[in-house]
Amino acid sequence: MFDPVIFRLFISQAFLCFLFISITPIKTPKKRNTIIIVIGAFIITSINALIITQFGLLDFYARYYVLTLILPYIVLIWNFAIHKGPKLLFGILTCEVFGNVAIVNGLLASYLLYGYDNPLVDGLVRMATFLMLMPLFLMVVKPKFIEIAETLDKGWWILCSVLVASYILTYYVGFVPESLLAQPENFKHAYLSILLSGLIYLVIFNFFLVTQAKFNTERDKQLLSTQVNSIANQSEMITSAQEKIKIIRHDVRHQLRIIEEHINEGNLSEANKFLNLCRDELANSTTKVYCENIAINATLSYYFDLAERNKIRVKSKVEIPKLININNAELAVAYANSLENAVNACIKEPDEKKRFISLSSRYIKNQIIIDMSNACSTKIKFNKKGIPYTNERGHGIGIMSILAFSKKYDSIIKFSQDMDVFHFKLLINL
Repeated sequence: MFDPVIFRLFISQAFLCFLFISITPIKTPKKRNTIIIVIGAFIITSINALIITQFGLLDFYARYYVLTLILPYIVLIWNFAIHKGPKLLFGILTCEVFGNVAIVNGLLASYLLYGYDNPLVDGLVRMATFLMLMPLFLMVVKPKFIEIAETLDKGWWILCSVLVASYILTYYVGFVPESLLAQPENFKHAYLSILLSGLIYLVIFNFFLVTQAKFNTERDKQLLSTQVNSIANQSEMITSAQEKIKIIRHDVRHQLRIIEEHINEGNLSEANKFLNLCRDELANSTTKVYCENIAINATLSYYFDLAERNKIRVKSKVEIPKLININNAELAVAYANSLENAVNACIKEPDEKKRFISLSSRYIKNQIIIDMSNACSTKIKFNKKGIPYTNERGHGIGIMSILAFSKKYDSIIKFSQDMDVFHFKLLINL
């Protein structure tokens, strides 16, 4: 037999369950865990339906559904969600804000049409509200929330506390001491509290946009700085090589005359020594080439020279072609950030004999592989995603830049530390 109260309950929870799953990154295997969540949500909703129908506790449910429905949902999703704690709570509260709009609209429709609770009308209006709000949720709120969750690691409890306060206000206005239908004058207060929640979201999103813009500005500055430093370093090396060539040209006449005299006198060993000396001087006058790609070679030259000046042993094998299907400047910055971090870590190593950087990089079948390791006696902190982090002011921007680059090019990235060696691996899909 059709029961409009149960219809309203299942319609609301079906949409909310969809919103929960949409906004919450699920652990792998994602498909199986999603099915488990759906089944669990159905069981939780069915138990609440029994509370209403079999025990006649509709008023009890209306007042305490947060404990009988919302809290079990949180526990259920907690077990299968990637994000925990305040990030998960923020996502659930986000869905509940949309749910509150549907609930208040349904109750208002019942009041305006019948003057009392009509579950069928309430349920249909809730369904219509969810359908109207779905594009906003899926196209704006969901992607922004996921982006914020992946970017920000701090401040979530503060954000949650504001939303919790807003949710409590909406709940108090709508159901304490009675439902809105018994106190219709509170409809305007309920909509005001929902509007307040919306304004809170606008402030949060604006804060995120400002933070993101600041990060992008820092990244652009770093990109320009890296390019300028690389070009300046290359220019300096070329100028130095030209000066050496001038000296060699000036001295070559004298050296050839000396070699000629040794040959005429039959002193071939001395002539050979002078030839080797000339060969070494010519070798030292040439600019080192680490790879064919000009931008990458300039970056490597700059940081390898910096490493050499700080008594850091460098071992490298970089096979990046001149022409690749990627922004050379962005790729150069990825190399620069990783090498800068490696150089800084080595400088902190008090034993100069232990300082080293090993870099292997190659281009294979539209993929670029970067495999780097360096001395690092400092214990590195990693978050739950395996990403290094620090609480020191002004640090960590390089890692954030590498992560942004990795995300843009759908790359696989891995950081690790084994004893006193730090490892960094990046697989870039072109």
